[in-house]
Amino acid sequence: MPSWFIVTQSDRAINPELQRFMAKRIGAKTTEVNSSHVPFISHPKEVAKVIEAASTPVK
Repeated sequence: MPSWFIVTQSDRAINPELQRFMAKRIGAKTTEVNSSHVPFISHPKEVAKVIEAASTPVK
């Protein structure tokens, strides 16, 4: 199943290395953002791009 994951590089709630491990484990298309735990507030354009990519039909 296609998956997408945003790794938040400055996250203090969930370690970024753990995020990368989880994303790799599910085979997600990963985007990294220099953000804390809430990227949709500090980096809305980057988050919107990921959502748009995820909503595009997969062949």
